[in-house]
Order: sequence, then C-alpha cells, then structure tokens
Amino acid sequence: MGETIGADEIFEPLGHARDGADGGDAVIAFERRLAAFPDRRQVRVIENASVDPVAAAGAVWSSVDDMSKWMQFLLDGSRAGGANGKRLLSEASYRELFTPQTIAPYDMYPTTRLTKPHWMTYGLGWFQQDYHGRAVDFHTGSIDGMVAIHGLVRDEHLGVYVLGNLDHAELRHALMYSAFDRYNARAESNRDWSGDFLKLYADLGKDEDEARAKKEALRVAGTSPSLPAARFAGDYSEPLHGDVKVAYDGRALRLQCGAAFVGTLEHWHYNTFRATWAAPWRSPSLVTFTLDEDGKPSGVELMGARFTRKADHGKS
Repeated sequence: MGETIGADEIFEPLGHARDGADGGDAVIAFERRLAAFPDRRQVRVIENASVDPVAAAGAVWSSVDDMSKWMQFLLDGSRAGGANGKRLLSEASYRELFTPQTIAPYDMYPTTRLTKPHWMTYGLGWFQQDYHGRAVDFHTGSIDGMVAIHGLVRDEHLGVYVLGNLDHAELRHALMYSAFDRYNARAESNRDWSGDFLKLYADLGKDEDEARAKKEALRVAGTSPSLPAARFAGDYSEPLHGDVKVAYDGRALRLQCGAAFVGTLEHWHYNTFRATWAAPWRSPSLVTFTLDEDGKPSGVELMGARFTRKADHGKS
C-alpha cells in the first residue's frame, strides 16, 4: 500500500494558500472562473462541472499563483521553494513520477500530426514525447467549459502552463509549443502555431460532421422496440462506470448516468434509442438495450460501456 500524503505535507510546504481538494473547498477559497462553450458560433456560459467523482484525475482546484509553485516544485526535483529548499518527495519517488510506465498511442493527441514525435510514453500522470531533441513531459486537462495544459522540459528547467475557460480551446497547445520554441530561439519561434492548430482542429471537426452524417444515414426507418418502453425501465450497473438508472414517466424513457449525463431517450431504431442530454453542450449518444433468452431486458450499452441489469429488476 502506498503512503497517503495529506494537504499539510504538500500544499502547506509549497505555500498553496488557496488550493482546495474538492469543489466545495474551491468555492470558499476563491472565485471559480466562468466556464464557456461554443454553440453555433456563439460562446455561452455554462455551469461548472463537479470533478469530485474522479478525484485522482483532477479534483484539486487551484489558482494561477499556486500552479506556478507546483510547477517550480517539479522543476526543482520535488524541493519546496524558499530558503530551506526542503525535499518533499524522495529522489526515488520523484524519478518514478516521470518514469515511463507504458507506451502511449502515437495519435493520442491530434497535435502529433504537426509536432511529429518519434516516441510517446506515459508516466505517472504525464504524457512524454520528444520535441526537436528535447524530452517533454505534459498533460492536458478538460472538463465542461474549461481547459488546461502543463508542459515541462525538465533538462532546461522550463515549464509552461495554460489555463482557459472555453471548452476544448486548443490554443493551449499553440501557446505551449510557441513558448518552447521561443525559449531556445529556434528557427520555428515565429511559426504561427495558433493558425496551424486552428486548421488542424477545423479539419477534424469536418471529419466528425461527415461521420455523424454517415451514422444518420444508417438509421433504419419504420422499426419498433421489441418491448413497450416502460419495460426497459430499471437500474443497470457496471463495476468501473457505476450505475445507470432508466425511468419511464408515461411518455418517454429518461436516463441518468452519474451526475453529468441526464437526458431523455428518443427511439432511434430497433432497441436503440438516442439520448438527448439536459446539458445542451453534450452531444447526443446512442443507447442500446439488450435482451436475454427470455426476451427480458438484460443490459444497456452506453458510450462504449455495457451495463448489466440489476437482479431486483429481473422479473420485469
């Protein structure tokens, strides 16, 4: 079992006066930035999403000032800033943070189409790749209406972080690579990374639109579900993703998957329905119910996961 590290062992020695380990702490500690989402060429404010259910992946709310202290801590080999320079992690633990644990897919980020790394690995919370002969550790962060990127060139004691309040604003990548270029006064320091990434993601958006149109064309007209809609209502579960609740309100099926995905199901074809989410910035999802050998609902497939119907609903 690993050793548990408390706020008094990391946050306080680093002087993180405003960090909070959950959304509630953050509201008290400092004003959270407004999240925004592009909708039909307009930008509108949306609600802040709770990331507490995925605590290890991003449930520390921080400020710009405290993020700079965290970055300096990493660049200084896990030593706290200030006069004492106390080491907060052992040298072995620090090395382990950046030791590759697995090979990462080369196309994990579309940005590799432009940066063309020769290798890509994943450490303990860090993607790793080469960039013009320099080893880069980085990671993005994306929740509803907010983005971030944190990149380190540890050999040069160089770190960059970018925070934004527009959903999947890929300017974050452009700013990071531009900073890397300018730091070493590379020939590419005048490259228009913003324009290049804008075109890259615009082309990807067109590809997504085409894929969506092809999916629409595959919809089979004139079909009906195998069972009355009310029969699909019930609780479904999957060990990793948790529970899905399906209810029938007399007119339509309504589905809830965690706190973030709540919506209404519209029949698509056969036993597949299209979920339109209450949060309008979420793209619709197809939801498919499966039946057992007795013709009873046995599961539901949603966003790549299969949820099994709980036993207490087995007689429906």
